[in-house]
Amino acid sequence: MREQALSGLKVLDLSRNIAGPYCTKMLADLGAEVIKIEQPGKGDPSRKEGPFPNDEPNHDASGLFGYLNNNKIGITLDLKSERGVEIIKTLVRDADVLVENFSPRVMPSLGLSYDVLKEINPNLVMTSISNFGQQGDYRDFKGTELITQAMSGFAYQIGDESREPLRAGGALRMMEYISGAFASMSTLAAIAGRRNGNKGKHVDVSITECAVLQTPYRTVQNSFPSSPSIFTKRYVTLPSIEKCKDGYIGISILTGKQWQDFCCMTEMYDWVEDPRFMELFNRIKHRDEFRGRVDKWLMEHTKEEIFKLGVEWRVPITAIPTFGEMLDFPQYKEREFFVSVNHPIMGEVVQPGAPYRLSETPWEIRKPAPLLGEDNAYLFGEILGFTEEEIQLLDREGVI
Repeated sequence: MREQALSGLKVLDLSRNIAGPYCTKMLADLGAEVIKIEQPGKGDPSRKEGPFPNDEPNHDASGLFGYLNNNKIGITLDLKSERGVEIIKTLVRDADVLVENFSPRVMPSLGLSYDVLKEINPNLVMTSISNFGQQGDYRDFKGTELITQAMSGFAYQIGDESREPLRAGGALRMMEYISGAFASMSTLAAIAGRRNGNKGKHVDVSITECAVLQTPYRTVQNSFPSSPSIFTKRYVTLPSIEKCKDGYIGISILTGKQWQDFCCMTEMYDWVEDPRFMELFNRIKHRDEFRGRVDKWLMEHTKEEIFKLGVEWRVPITAIPTFGEMLDFPQYKEREFFVSVNHPIMGEVVQPGAPYRLSETPWEIRKPAPLLGEDNAYLFGEILGFTEEEIQLLDREGVI
């Protein structure tokens, strides 16, 4: 097996759902050895989420779990059992990283706090991902995607100003993926710090604070000491998603030059230097007149026609593809972005690849996501040296 960027890095993955598993996925896809630890009999809750082949629920055939857990070694272990905690401590001795995304009280209650684990392995990097971080009045509160988007101010900036704020991303749990990426980056930063003679670190990642980082523009605007109220309007009129003759088109006009080119493209020459529409805030102020004319033009043209005009006039425009259309999008196909993974239950499935390229140590899918407890015999037998009888006893006692 060829070397990858993170070959040799050993990671214990106690996390579940999306944020933690996405963090460890990013490490595993670059070559780290990730041991995915799940609850016996139940597994990661994401195993209960689809899509499933033929819409038949199967904890070994979840499309979400499959995407998040490629390249991982999968075992089951009861962390609430004394024996399970002992096994975790044994695994920690040789680990570089431990990732968890429980509520902040859980790991200490199990006897697996960072203070305990660093005594076993002073070089361990422990990454904890939680809704609100390890400190503060909110640290033990439950959270969901809607709550983190709302508390971060992310939702407030989205939607028509005459209506309620909107959650972004539909069913997609955007903030969990974003926080997983931040967790991966900060974990690698802690690993890099060890090379300078530093010991391990406890990395504390707040999903809500990761969400706040997606709104720096509004944060800065509203921190100005004078007239912050002028920045409260939501941006809904170019840049925006617009309906056209046969679907939807995205139009992003951010500069005066782009506005002038847009006016020439649409043959609205009398608006080229009209102060009511040249600036974003003024387009919102004169929205009714703007919408009446632009909507009429859009409904007279198809997605393809508008896209070609955008290319010709150098106006930032894109058609809004369906998921089916996206899989055949020429740019993605040329870069081989989507990859096929051969799963023992689901068969061949298509998943997003990596948005980056490493020339010498490439990203790759080495193995599909594990079935529940698939690697118990390998890890407990070959790695930890348990006999077959000991493994069977652990199974009967519900430890694995």
